[in-house]
Amino acid sequence: MSDPWQQFKALPWRSLVPTGVLVALMAALFDTGIYYIASTVAAVREVLIILLQPPLALLIRLGLSMGLGMVAVLSLEAWFNPAPIYSGTLWALFLCVLVASGVLSFFSAALGLRAVFFPLTDVFLIGSAIGIFWQGRRYWRY
Repeated sequence: MSDPWQQFKALPWRSLVPTGVLVALMAALFDTGIYYIASTVAAVREVLIILLQPPLALLIRLGLSMGLGMVAVLSLEAWFNPAPIYSGTLWALFLCVLVASGVLSFFSAALGLRAVFFPLTDVFLIGSAIGIFWQGRRYWRY
């Protein structure tokens, strides 16, 4: 039998961790930028009020989280060129994005970051997992 801990240690962490941090920073900067733009421009504020109403907010946050997961896989493939990507690598990428987002949300008050579209909720977790595995579907069977 194969040792799961050995497989976990053998993942390309030097590519996965920077990818997770990069994606979490992109989401935090996007959210903070939208927040500060909306606080100064009244038209943007009105559009955000309409977009963040209950039925539409769920779909928008889910869609943006899926897009963020897709960006994570694309950035892993393009910039951080790891060893061959497998389904375990995609799970590790999801873990890295989750941990980096959790750390950023924990220190968000000290860093002055605001979560508008990417708060660390179940919608973010589901959307980013769907986005990562949707974009990385060609790596599932390995």
